[in-house]
Amino acid sequence: MTIPAMAKSHIYVEKCEIWHQTAIMDKKQETRLRKLGVFTRSQAEAMGLRHQSLSRLVEEGKIIRVGRGMYLHSDGNLGRDIDYQVACMKFGPQSVIGGLTALFHYNLIEQVPGQVWVLVPPTQTTHTRLYRLIRTKVKLDRWTISENGYRIVTVERAVLEGLKMANKIGERTAVQAARAALGTRQTTEGKLGMAAKELGFDSVLTRYFEVITT
Repeated sequence: MTIPAMAKSHIYVEKCEIWHQTAIMDKKQETRLRKLGVFTRSQAEAMGLRHQSLSRLVEEGKIIRVGRGMYLHSDGNLGRDIDYQVACMKFGPQSVIGGLTALFHYNLIEQVPGQVWVLVPPTQTTHTRLYRLIRTKVKLDRWTISENGYRIVTVERAVLEGLKMANKIGERTAVQAARAALGTRQTTEGKLGMAAKELGFDSVLTRYFEVITT
């Protein structure tokens, strides 16, 4: 039996109405999600958005899936910081953006890192090639700062760890980054000395001090 055109139209409209009814967000939910930046499924559910509604909002393009169980409002910030937020959410509250990623963030190197470098506790592991984990016993709450949804090492720690990992990132890259930080006055010799003492990098700074300051 052929369904009349008007009947087809009526069925389509009814389906759309049901679709939007289950997936709609109220203004309060939208405002909170925008402020969160990257958010988890559990955070969305705590606001009253069930998994089914969240999935439909993703299909409609109102919510963007940025990782497994991680989302972003479509009006949210899609800058490079999004990768940092996802990384810190993936590896937990102790994780901190560092390594080449931090040096690039502070405009101390020109080459864009192929992976997001993240400082993590010694037991942390990953099976994805999107991230380069730097397992460290150095306290992850020292010389780090909180940004919008993620933590990153300060310029001082970025420079010192770059020098410490010179064999991994290239000595020339590490030295040039340190010189750039001092040359642009993003840090000073005194601050580097303070950071080196607190982080246990005195020997590293001593080894490269003359090279980076001349």
